[in-house]
Formats: sequence, structure tokens, C-alpha cells
Amino acid sequence: METEILSDEELADLTGYKARGWQRRWLNDRCWHFVESRGGRTLVARQYARMKLGVTLEVVPLAPLPPTAAAAWTPDFSKVR
Repeated sequence: METEILSDEELADLTGYKARGWQRRWLNDRCWHFVESRGGRTLVARQYARMKLGVTLEVVPLAPLPPTAAAAWTPDFSKVR
């Protein structure tokens, strides 16, 4: 399962650089949003990267909900005062 953040290898493939400073420079030059972790790692969201790269997501059509059945019983309010 893929994580929500690009891995170090994926970020290196995207930017062409392994050095974090050069990765940040590449991202800044192309106006990409990213966050730097406390450890200095460059964090790019996977969904954001897909959006910037122009990847379209498949939209799964939802099946219509089945019609709700009528209640099997009805309350008798004749004895309520």
C-alpha cells in the first residue's frame, strides 16, 4: 500500500536529485508546495504530486441506493391521550 507522502526514492526520481537541498530547490523553482520535517526530510504529498503531474483519477460511480421499504408495522395512537 502506498503512503500519503512520496518516499525518498520517488522524490529523487521526480527531482533528479538525491541531496535534499537540491530537491527543495527543484521544487521551489517549479512552485511545488512541500514541507520540511524536523529531520530535514522534504515531504511532498502523493495526491499533490499526481495533481501537478496531470494524472487524472478514475471516478468510481456509486451504485444508487435501494429504495427504502415501508415500515412493517405502524404504531397505534388510538390509545394515547
